Amino acid sequence: MLRSAGLNSLKVSSKALLRTTACRGLTMSAVRLNAQPTGTAASGTGKPMVVDRELPDPMADRKKQWLGFAAFTVAVSSALAIIFNYEKTENPIISDTLYQLRKSPITNEWLGDNIEFDGIVPWVYGKLNPVAGKINITFYIKGSKNQSGMVRLVADRENRHDEFLIHEWSLTVNDKVFDLLGESSSKTLNRN
Repeated sequence: MLRSAGLNSLKVSSKALLRTTACRGLTMSAVRLNAQPTGTAASGTGKPMVVDRELPDPMADRKKQWLGFAAFTVAVSSALAIIFNYEKTENPIISDTLYQLRKSPITNEWLGDNIEFDGIVPWVYGKLNPVAGKINITFYIKGSKNQSGMVRLVADRENRHDEFLIHEWSLTVNDKVFDLLGESSSKTLNRN
């Protein structure tokens, strides 16, 4: 019994010792966290922040900034123009027009076979807006005879359910204008 009482008191005293040690450890940790080192700006007794060199002047090199902005504007505008032109060249109306030009006897006579866009970068000038029903475009083509020509297509339509009515479709080679609309049996474009 004495032994068990001694063991029980030892257990109780060891638990109490652990509790007080743990409480002291937590208290010391809390004191360390709340304390701030002396001489810092947070305590208000430290040195103020000092900039040891002069700040850059935002108005300096104004010409360089404007040149950079101008170069950026030109680059973005050029990229947008190339993207929009690519959309025009890949339009089904242009594809259909090139197909009709490849079948045209006048085009084959003056330009030869293998009709394609002229130049390294094909460019379609003018307005090509099938949704609004307005087409007024010009582009250059070439054939196997190393001769280039300019194609002009003007068409419109009243609403989305109608076909495009062609007003002008011509090929210009060496300042000679050929009416391609006259040789075509259809006066409309079938594309919607």
